[in-house]
Amino acid sequence: MKMKSIVLAATLALSAAGAYAEDISKTISLSEGPPGTYSAGFDIVHTVAGAFTDTITFEPSVTGWTNGSLITISTGPVTNIDFTSASINGLSFTFNSTPGGGEYGFTIPGFLTGPLVMTVMGTAGANASYGGTLNVSAVPEPETWAMMLGGLGLMGFMARRRKKTEAATPELAAC
Repeated sequence: MKMKSIVLAATLALSAAGAYAEDISKTISLSEGPPGTYSAGFDIVHTVAGAFTDTITFEPSVTGWTNGSLITISTGPVTNIDFTSASINGLSFTFNSTPGGGEYGFTIPGFLTGPLVMTVMGTAGANASYGGTLNVSAVPEPETWAMMLGGLGLMGFMARRRKKTEAATPELAAC
């Protein structure tokens, strides 16, 4: 009776292990582009078939208008990935299927505060992969806004001063 229980427990343990793919956690560096913009590309490979939850953290921590994309291309069940959900700090992806196998997903831009963490859930074949991108357009720093407003104020002051000068000397206005 004891041997029967051990065999049953081993069988259950092995079958449960095969039902879940490995969960992958990665940290990806954001590349800085033109001032205030960041982007990153990444890829994930699953070598065990089953359900997965992947977590991708992007560094450095940035704040701004953020959007992302995911894509997988399948040539059959072994390389297939079916996305069930994905989000970046709660900003959800919308998914579509492609003819011939595969899926792609994207987010509409949303204002997010770092650190930016993407969570991807789905079911993978035994040799499946997907890739994606993340783009961030950072919001200008308060100092930038102050300089811009100061410049606009100075231009307004100069225009008003010039208008007063032209009104005081009508012969200059005719030129």
